Amino acid sequence: MIRIAVVDDEPNQAEQTAEYVREYMKSKNADAIIEMYSNGTELAKISTLYDLMFLDIEMPEINGIYLARKIRQTNHKLHIVYVTNFMKYRDAAFMVHAYGYIKKPVVKDKINEILNDFLNECRDKKNTVVFKQIDGTNYITDVSDICYFEYIGNRKINVYMYNNDCIRISKSLLNLESEYEAYGFASPHKSYLVNLNRVKDFDMKECVLLFDNGMTINTAHKRKKKFQNILSEYFHKRLENR
Repeated sequence: MIRIAVVDDEPNQAEQTAEYVREYMKSKNADAIIEMYSNGTELAKISTLYDLMFLDIEMPEINGIYLARKIRQTNHKLHIVYVTNFMKYRDAAFMVHAYGYIKKPVVKDKINEILNDFLNECRDKKNTVVFKQIDGTNYITDVSDICYFEYIGNRKINVYMYNNDCIRISKSLLNLESEYEAYGFASPHKSYLVNLNRVKDFDMKECVLLFDNGMTINTAHKRKKKFQNILSEYFHKRLENR
């Protein structure tokens, strides 16, 4: 069962979006519960109940971007699709991991496109990776659960996971960069390779990168502008492909 929330202070718009979602899910024989909210105050407390959310940005009681940041403090897996009249929010939206971005008035074909991608992702197998640790044991995880790689010298790499696990493997950072570039990994420092999809915020002034599980690393001052461009381009491409 897939649970979907539609959050919009405009009743007609909320109902229209919800109806498009109902029609598509029914056409795919996908079991789904679609629920509507006129504001995000209550939703922030129960966001973990949902798999996908269509979220209006401009709301009177609580701004959609602020609500998304609040939700991300406890729920990192929720897929959030932003719905708005204002394209100026695109940059703010990608920093809180937008799954999609829809301009009002909502178009049925765009809803269907996003739902199609979402259902395909739900059905696809995970990108499983098996790391052989220094002690000879294997550590099995999904690529999406990796926050970053840290080179510590002598071909030793620490791998930091979203669940705060840290494992140690023997490999060069250069080889890892080649292997994981296709998954959205980039290097903000000669000793780090980070999963861009796990980045929550980048403080360019302090050269500090914040991940969505609370971990932080220092980035190279000389690379900060280049890395910011890489980060922005990555999330903009994700939005454009929706």
